[in-house]
Parts: sequence; structure tokens; C-alpha cells
Amino acid sequence: MTVPLSIIMNVRSGHHGEGHEMEMRLISQSLQKSDFDVELFLTEEKFPLNQCVSSAVAKHKQYAKGKRGVIVAAGGDGTINAVAQALMYTDIELGILPLGTFNYVARALHIPVTLPEAVQNLIDGVAKPIHVGQVNDKIYLNNASIGLYPVMIENREYYNKKFGRFPLVAYLSGLAVLAQPQKYYRLKIKIDGQKHPIASPMVFFGNNQLQLQDLKLRLADCAAQGKLAAVAVGYVTRFQLFQLMVKLLQGELEDAKDVYSFCAENVEISTQKPDMKVALDGEIMRLRTPLKFKVTHDSINVRVPRSTLGEM
Repeated sequence: MTVPLSIIMNVRSGHHGEGHEMEMRLISQSLQKSDFDVELFLTEEKFPLNQCVSSAVAKHKQYAKGKRGVIVAAGGDGTINAVAQALMYTDIELGILPLGTFNYVARALHIPVTLPEAVQNLIDGVAKPIHVGQVNDKIYLNNASIGLYPVMIENREYYNKKFGRFPLVAYLSGLAVLAQPQKYYRLKIKIDGQKHPIASPMVFFGNNQLQLQDLKLRLADCAAQGKLAAVAVGYVTRFQLFQLMVKLLQGELEDAKDVYSFCAENVEISTQKPDMKVALDGEIMRLRTPLKFKVTHDSINVRVPRSTLGEM
């Protein structure tokens, strides 16, 4: 009996996405030979990512419960987030073909980042329930942030359009933002019921243990336990902000003055503004305040390699 499988490919993801439509069609043919009923959804100007996701989910929900198959996100972590958001609390599995720049979600789940091995995982992998970070009604698999980080992402996207999606472009665009005067937000942060007022240029929440380890943050253990791992920066000068970036590279950020890290079950951020710009897995959106953060457990089933199931 064939298993329904849809591939949603964001042709603009990472430096691998554009121009790989033919490769994805060949992958579809390969999966059809392994008893999958495959349909390929490619993002276009008239058929954007969210519409692709909605169409694929509607198709799979027509099948009987327990036989609704797999929807595959072929792209970067932003694409994976969009598909994962739609699969919350469904019996449709999330498959991943990593085509992004950093591929933190795939790497954290031990999913191969090379396409042939990732395709094989779709064929013989098993379902693994995972936890996700959530702010209001939106999820994040890697990180969520307000303040400086969304500005960095907007700057990165500007340079990506000019020079392409490469890690070096991301790093240099970030440095360009740090060289500019920073905006500070007057926030009231409620951490597990305790209120803490702060003027901050950035608050960062991490959900991906691997990414936090790469950032040399001890909070990686907090994320691994399924809790909210967060860092807030206090009032610092532009020069001090550069110093904090150096401490981040040295693995000493959490020990720096005016840097506050915390591990919590629930966090609420309030401000006088009715909404705030929030970056979720590299995608920017405006959410109404207060921003309510939590971790939602076992909410999405992801297809992961059978050999690593016991390691996670």
C-alpha cells in the first residue's frame, strides 16, 4: 500500500534552493519507486509557501486517520518552520530535505544534510515526537528574538539578494548592524511569575541545543531539558556590544556584565507598544503584545534516522 508523501520546496532557500527543481523531480521519482504516492509543490510568486503548505495539508487530511503520510519540507529552517507550524498536533509526519545555509533543525535531529542520505531517511526513517518553542500562536524550532536580531536578519536578507545566501554574507551583514546605533526597548519580563523591568536592545530565546552549543552558551542544557532558554542584554554602549560579541565567540557571554540568562517554563514580555517585530527561525513577523513564550512538548512527529532514535 502506497504512503502519501508531499514535497514542499522553497526554491529560494539557502544557496542550494534555486535551480534545483529538476533534482527534486528526480527525488520524487525515486520515492515513488519506494511505495510513496508523491506530489511536488514548488513555491512561485502566484503560489507562495504558505499556500503550498495549506494545499498539501488539506490533501493529506483527506486520508484516513493514521494513514496520512508525510509532508516534506525541502528548504532551509524557515521553510521547515512553516511546514511544522501546520503539522502541530496532527498525525501527519514532518520530513526534512535540508537545503538551507546552516540546517540547524536537521543537524539537531541527526538527519543527514546531504540529499541522497536525507532521501533515504524518508524511506526507512521512523517518527520522533519533538518539542518546539512557542510565542503566542507561532512556533520556533531554533530561536526567537526581539530587538537587534530581527534587524540583523533584515540586513542579512538585503545582502543575500545582492551577493547570494552564504555563511560569510550572514556574518558580515551582522557586523554591519552592530556598527550602527542601537535601539533600546523598555520591557517588563515576567519569568515564571516574577517581574523584571529592563531596557534591552535584544532578547534571544533558543530551542535548538546544537545551535546554542555552537554559540557556546551553557543554556544548551536548558533547551535539551525542554525548557525556555533565553538571554537578555541590558543597556550597553556600542563598544560594549562589540565586546559582548567577542565574549560570545570566547564562550563567556553568560558571564558578562549586563547580560542576563535564564531557564524557565513560561516567560511573558510586555511593552507599551501594541505589537513587536519578532524573528522566528530567521523569518520576521509582527506579533501582538504581550509576547507569551513557552515550550510545547511532543507536538510534531518528525521522520528521523532509525539508528539515532535511542540517542535523542
